[in-house]
Formats: sequence, structure tokens, C-alpha cells
Amino acid sequence: MEFKKNPELIEKPDHAHYPVCRGRLDEINDIGRRTFFYTIGVCCILALFSLLATPMHLVGWVPLMFTLKDATAFGMSAHFSISQLSMCFVFFIIALLGTTSRKIFNVITFFLYALMLVISILVRLTPFDFITAIAGAGGMFVSIGALKGYSDFKQLRNTEGYPIFSTILADHDDQKKHSPNGYNKKHFDKLLHEKAMRERNIAPNNTNGQQPVLNLTQPQSPVNNDIGAMPSLNVTSPVRNSAVGQKFVPKAHKEVFFSDCTLKIK
Repeated sequence: MEFKKNPELIEKPDHAHYPVCRGRLDEINDIGRRTFFYTIGVCCILALFSLLATPMHLVGWVPLMFTLKDATAFGMSAHFSISQLSMCFVFFIIALLGTTSRKIFNVITFFLYALMLVISILVRLTPFDFITAIAGAGGMFVSIGALKGYSDFKQLRNTEGYPIFSTILADHDDQKKHSPNGYNKKHFDKLLHEKAMRERNIAPNNTNGQQPVLNLTQPQSPVNNDIGAMPSLNVTSPVRNSAVGQKFVPKAHKEVFFSDCTLKIK
């Protein structure tokens, strides 16, 4: 099945598509996780009614095909109860597979919830059909982006940088391509040295075709070619503003010292 490509996820020069693709991939994975956790709660409710031998929509359709007894609340056989409980486990596995790289199972889970909602409204099975109808509506709401997410995921799988979309690793690979001897420590130190010289605006003085080895871990002095002397300190007293001192002057006359108390305490 071919889907229309998302223009926001198209490959761009200099790995400019990495942030958008990484964010979209996280959104698709979140849809699968939300659907899975919601399905766990739904399966627990359906399993409880299965233990009570009550047929429920979706998980009870297959067991009802192999029973000769009409659907009644709390009145089905033990074989039917075990069969419906097994179908709850199958529903759980389908939602679990949606959290992996097989995003097609998120689409399957969405259509199962939609089918649960529609059939629960149209077909009366037991007085508990409203439970499956509410569960189906909630499941559709949780997994509403599964179809669009599946199409975008297929596009992301064929996009450069999948599945990490990391600019750090991309820069590592680019530097490795330009390295004549591979991405080794000697070449890496040379790149760091050149980068530090560019950041400090130090012109490379070529002497017989060789660059001087500078200790760029400390500030360099252009005169002495060392760390340089300590700059002189400015000891000029700051200009005081009278307006600043007036802020701390009381408006009325107050004593600014501690007076002796006339009370005598034994």
C-alpha cells in the first residue's frame, strides 16, 4: 500500500530533517504505547466477564461460533469462558506488537475498536453491551492517529538517519569520510586544534610547511607566546551618588544607637 509522503519528513541537506523526523518518530511510538496501556485495562475488564461466563463483543465472537448455546449473561459453559479468555490474550498481543517496529498492528487495533463500537450499538448480545461500546469509543480516541502514523513510519524507515536521527552521529560519520586514516585520535586532535585556532582568531604561521604546536588549553599571549601576564587591576574608587545614600537616611529624627534600659532584671 502506497501512501502520500509527508513533505515535512523529506530528506534535506546537512541533516536538517533530523529534528522533525526524530520528533515524529517519538509521536508514533507514543501512539503505540498509549494504545497498549489502554488495551491492558480493556482486556482486564473483558477477562473478568469471561471468568463470569458472560459473552462480550469482539472477544466473544469466535467462541460463539463454536457453541450451540445462545448467548446469556452469566450462563455460558466453562469451555466458552476459557475460549473467550484466550481471545482477550490475543487482543492483548495485537496491541503489544503495535509498540514494536510493526506499526501495522496499531492500525489493526484501531479498526478492532471501531468494530467493537459499531457492533455493540447495532447488535444486542447481553445487557453489558454498553461496556464494550464505551471501550470501543475510548480505544478509537486513543489510537486515532494510528493510520497516519503508519504511513509516516513507512516513510521514516526509508529516510536517511533512521532510526536514531542523531546529528552527533552524523557529524561523526562526516568527519570520518574526510579522514585519510580513519577517525583516529591523531586526526581528531588535529581537528580540535584547528577548531580552537579558528575560535581564537589565531592565524596559522606556516614555518617550512608546518604549523606551530600551541597549547590551546590556556589563553595565549601574542607577544610572549605564553599564558601572558596578569592584567593590572583598576583600583580607582567608584563615583558615589548622593541619591543612593539618601535611601537609607530616616525621614524623621531617630536614635541610631542602643540606649541603656532602665529596667533591672534579676
